[in-house]
Amino acid sequence: MLDLVIKGGLVVDGTGKAGYLADVGVRDGKIAVIDRSMSLTGQETIDARGLVVAPGFVDIHSHTDRTILRNPGAGSSLLQGITTEITGMCGGSAAPITDQAAERYKRMAAEWGGEAAEIPWRSVAEFLEYLDKTGTGTNIALMVGQGTVRGNVLGRETRYPTEDELEAMKSMVRQAMEEGAFGITTGRPYVPGCYASFREIVELCKVAGEYDGLHSSHIQDQWSNVDWASREIVEISRRADIRGQIAHQKVVGKENWGRADELLAIMEDAQARGIDVMADVYPFTYSQVILLKRELPRELARMADDDLMKALTAPGAVEKVRDYYEKSAGYTSVRLYQYGVVHCSKTKQYEWMDIGEVADALGTDVAGAVVRLLVDNDSKVKIAGIISDADVRKIVGHPLVMIGTDALAGDPEKDAKAGYSDLHPRHYGTHPRVLGKYVREEKVLTLEEAVKKMTYLPAMRCNILDRGLIFRGYWADITVFDPLTVKDSADLDDPAAPADGIRYVLVNGKIAATDKKLTGVRAGKALRAAHHRMVY
Repeated sequence: MLDLVIKGGLVVDGTGKAGYLADVGVRDGKIAVIDRSMSLTGQETIDARGLVVAPGFVDIHSHTDRTILRNPGAGSSLLQGITTEITGMCGGSAAPITDQAAERYKRMAAEWGGEAAEIPWRSVAEFLEYLDKTGTGTNIALMVGQGTVRGNVLGRETRYPTEDELEAMKSMVRQAMEEGAFGITTGRPYVPGCYASFREIVELCKVAGEYDGLHSSHIQDQWSNVDWASREIVEISRRADIRGQIAHQKVVGKENWGRADELLAIMEDAQARGIDVMADVYPFTYSQVILLKRELPRELARMADDDLMKALTAPGAVEKVRDYYEKSAGYTSVRLYQYGVVHCSKTKQYEWMDIGEVADALGTDVAGAVVRLLVDNDSKVKIAGIISDADVRKIVGHPLVMIGTDALAGDPEKDAKAGYSDLHPRHYGTHPRVLGKYVREEKVLTLEEAVKKMTYLPAMRCNILDRGLIFRGYWADITVFDPLTVKDSADLDDPAAPADGIRYVLVNGKIAATDKKLTGVRAGKALRAAHHRMVY
């Protein structure tokens, strides 16, 4: 007897081939039968007539390893149909971690007034064992972060490593791979990974490449030097003999709009030369959302809103902010003039202008514009790198690009009560947005192409060989959705709104979500890379 039968749906199996009507039978967590005569019976039945039965979405770019202590249920991921998350992105992974690094993270959290949680693991193996013990809503696969590894050995020192230190880092990557990591990630603009030289990156990638691991890179610059930064990952892939992945590919800043073809051509040229470089994308016209007040000097950024308004209207406030920008250059502050104002509580006329344009309109400089925006909106202003819709459309539609969220799993109840926050709608709406906007409305992709980009393509990219397809013997990670209504509902006003049209989500054969509601089942598994070994 089958445990569960999904009856009469349009099976879009993930291969890119045309869908077909069939029943899908599940037994012991796996797909046991696919019956085109649609005559299956089971202990439990899902009526999928008029719905699409697809593999559970595989998020190729997730940061959920950072929130797994707080949100093991991974609710925001499940509600948009994600069943497997590839984590440890942008050079930062939950493991491996040394005792000294764990203490450093606790101090940093305390400095920002955050919760300094104990980290009950050190190695990748211990992290995966911890997931097995606690249970997770989604399947979790871990990549090892180069920034994490460097921080373990060198902390935040800006120097080159000695040969012994480099060997220590390589040994750490090798151990991580042998304990089940799926590859290595780099966050080229982020501390401490940004202090690594080209040689250091290549040497660490060589180790991951020995296991056929993937190298996913948040490249150095997705703004004006995006072409150079994209070519860097091509060259790293060539020298390290490793498959490369350009993380959340985009072209940010108005002066760079229209350059998507240039970036896609770099990947195409690499492929033509036998260098395996691909990319992922989230389908939004703005990057990470930042509360503008977070870009103030720390003593101001920590203030309650009422106190902040008093401080920003006091004499000398603009000069103080200006001096901070001149002396404390960071990844965001050095290009703050390029960041777009994506949400204001009151001065809507400035939305989708970049801060440089706002400064010009107000007859002031960047510091003056920041203070004015915050004061006029009672501190409620969100900024982000802004991207043209035409560029997003081209990247989403390209065959070398798959879909990823660049998000971390949250708790829907907590997120809904968070108030004015920097939560990006991609946390709840990435995959449904592709299906609604770019498949049904704009026809950039066929349904079958889109599903492949969300399932089989990322699974194969990470060498996950038993998920991502509706095939007999594969784990029953399945997302059932309504092709006529599926769409993202989250936006900048309500970033935690669950998507429409995601009817059922199964993880390892268990129903984890139905119609915008979580069942509370944690059926996920900690995945471990086999590295081409036969594992029975």
